[in-house]
Amino acid sequence: MDSVLELNQAVKDYGSRVIGPLSFSVGRGEVVGLLGPNGSGKSTSIRMALGLARPTTGEVRLMGMDPYRQHSRALVGVGYSPELPNLQTFMTPAELLTLVGRELSLKRSEIDAQTPKVLENVGLLAYRDYRIGKLSKGMVQRLSVAQAMMGSPSLLILDEPMIGIDPAGVVHFRSIFREFVSGGGTIIMSSHIMSEVENLCSSVAVVHSGKLVFRGGISDFIESSLNSRLILVEVRTPSPALVEKLRVIPGVRSVTATEGSLAITAEKGTDLRSEISSAVVAMDAGLLSIGYSRSEIDEAYVAAIRGSG
Repeated sequence: MDSVLELNQAVKDYGSRVIGPLSFSVGRGEVVGLLGPNGSGKSTSIRMALGLARPTTGEVRLMGMDPYRQHSRALVGVGYSPELPNLQTFMTPAELLTLVGRELSLKRSEIDAQTPKVLENVGLLAYRDYRIGKLSKGMVQRLSVAQAMMGSPSLLILDEPMIGIDPAGVVHFRSIFREFVSGGGTIIMSSHIMSEVENLCSSVAVVHSGKLVFRGGISDFIESSLNSRLILVEVRTPSPALVEKLRVIPGVRSVTATEGSLAITAEKGTDLRSEISSAVVAMDAGLLSIGYSRSEIDEAYVAAIRGSG
């Protein structure tokens, strides 16, 4: 897999604190969640990737180039949406995207074609002539993503893209990003919303206290961070006999029954969903659903941060 971004022992020394050394890469077609608490080094990593901060030591390569020394060339095909977009409040969304298009050296015909398409894509076409200063926080966030998508980039770097977005907008943005990746794009997304990371990302890079504490797939992240896995089972007719049958499955630590559902704690390194499903079917309990707890990635994140000191 071709790398669109590589950090090789990159260090940024601010004097009062040091970020790094950081070494990880992002392959073409990946959706990578950049995770970490406030002040961990996520923003510095993004700034070094965009050539807005020069690493004190080590190197950064964006599209195979040094984004600091070859800034204009390296950022061709890169769209960036910051966490706190500071957009010109006196302009309209259409005017802003026109300005962005000009900065990208797009032809007038390309700007005229892309502007309404991008605004419609993020749900702002009806507000194209409103002053940005009159838009809500969520709308401004949508516009920030819209300007990042001008020029048909191949890489999107998104810093907290879902902040202020309503639930319907979140669902819509998921489909936008998935479509972008299915078309060959790559996304690096910083977020504190673990459910969105799990929904969208294929892998994560976790940074804490300026150090990389994990880089890999989400399932591997959960597996390596947690000492056990929580499996939730929904059944039509739970019974004490079913609970006892599940408890004796090798690898099961505990079974907690509530009305219509079972919470099963399984040992680390095991995947007992097949055995559990077979047991439920054998007891004719009416299996409705089975899966790992949706809160596991939150728990894994907390465990990884605590484990790294």
